[in-house]
Amino acid sequence: MSTPLAPIALFAYKRPQHLKRALHSLAANPEAAASPLIIYCDGPREHASAADLAAIAEVRKVAAAASGFASLRVLEAPANKGLARSVMEGVSDVLGSYGRVIVVEDDVELSPHFLRFMNDALATYADNDRVGAIGSWPYFMPEGRSERNFFLDHPDSIAWATWSRAWVHFEPDGQLLLDRLQESGRHTVMDAGLSSPYYTNMLHDQIEGRVDSWAIRWTASCILKGMLTLYPERALSKHMGFGEGATHETGATDYNGSLQLADTPVPVSALDPLVLPEAQQQWSTFVQNTFAPPATIKDRVWRALPRPVQQWYKRNRSTASDGPAQLAFPPVSRVFGFDRGTPVDRYYIERFLNCQQALVRGNVMEISESTYTQRFASGPVVPWVLIYQGDAAHGRVIGDLAKLETLPAASMDTFICTQTLNFIYDVHAAVCGLHHVLKPGGTALVTVAGLVQVSRFDAERWGDFWRFTPSSAQRMFAEVFGAGNIGVQVFGNSYAAACLMKGFATEECDKQLLDQSDADYPVVIAISARKA
Repeated sequence: MSTPLAPIALFAYKRPQHLKRALHSLAANPEAAASPLIIYCDGPREHASAADLAAIAEVRKVAAAASGFASLRVLEAPANKGLARSVMEGVSDVLGSYGRVIVVEDDVELSPHFLRFMNDALATYADNDRVGAIGSWPYFMPEGRSERNFFLDHPDSIAWATWSRAWVHFEPDGQLLLDRLQESGRHTVMDAGLSSPYYTNMLHDQIEGRVDSWAIRWTASCILKGMLTLYPERALSKHMGFGEGATHETGATDYNGSLQLADTPVPVSALDPLVLPEAQQQWSTFVQNTFAPPATIKDRVWRALPRPVQQWYKRNRSTASDGPAQLAFPPVSRVFGFDRGTPVDRYYIERFLNCQQALVRGNVMEISESTYTQRFASGPVVPWVLIYQGDAAHGRVIGDLAKLETLPAASMDTFICTQTLNFIYDVHAAVCGLHHVLKPGGTALVTVAGLVQVSRFDAERWGDFWRFTPSSAQRMFAEVFGAGNIGVQVFGNSYAAACLMKGFATEECDKQLLDQSDADYPVVIAISARKA
């Protein structure tokens, strides 16, 4: 590596044996000899017991004896700061001097290839503002399931790395984070794929003083800014500390006890920062199964009832106000609610584009009009419009997305294509058309319809052919752009689908209900596809 290696900030408190093991595994990395090490030793709490004072003193001896690193600096807090304050202040301190940092806690065992991956990734993504951190602990991914490194919205918090350009977005005020997440619509990403608001509840707990977590605030900060975390295809760290005295995991179950650390280097390449559905599904399934509150006695009794009894109860507890007869009224609009306000699907489309503004730059092509190009541009743009028929003019191309010979090749930085593929019969050819028009490195921002009524206007002119699922969108775009270059996101739920089907406008709907995501009721499916 030609550039200096990133410094390591290690945080310890009162577990000397854990610290010894962490330092031993860290020093086993070949890069350790060229890496500065700063150890932050937290101080005793008020009225600390004699046993705690002895453990804290022993930790400081272990820290002072650390060897195998380019340099060693040990900072001993005179009084207890707590992990949250220690990490926030320590990370900020190191970044202020170095601009990069690798963060390790004392209850972690590391692969001998940990530092190489961290430094390679820090160098590879140093200037990519869409990447906020580098993780090392894919505890949620079954062994051998991932064949490549991947991105998630949720950052790692036991052995990770970041840059000063990303950490500057860390917001310590939990209430401010929650307010801004809700205002931007990004709060739904916090609990995406989960049946309960696990992470949102954790942020509430931090705000109300029930927990003192820096990690939930870092997670919320990353999600608010749309920064993703790169995870390795194989584990480079694992927890040693579970149960009493643990920093993170106070429960008895060691859910990563069988996790195997990488025994060969994990290569780093410049991947497009996109969250793949497979990784998202593995994460949400693990979190739901591992961290969700245990079932109550009432839940267990309900699950034990025969299915016909459950169905009878659900039917008979319904009142006249929530029975199926209430849905028998004709649609209030047959034009998606345009005549009443903003259509529900348009609400989701604009949320998606708002989160992708950084990509709307340079030469940008859009179908029929350049409204979204102008609205969501993050900088100077040259707008182009693709229309099916008419007269060509400056900034206007006459072409068929399904016929490559009618399209300008490799000319666009971004292609905004919203709710268009539904109306093209040869949809695979149209996806090839999107790829054809983009420059290398360019991105298609695409939305397609899931649970949406037939568009009579389009059906009578050129046809309304398709409705999509997340799986069909994933497979179709992967065949053209490559699986590693696409991200698929689902918007909607049963409430949103019903409102859209009946023609109600967004202005008539409950926004909090619209913002809840349910993968079983995809109203709008959004795809980010990058041309390699």
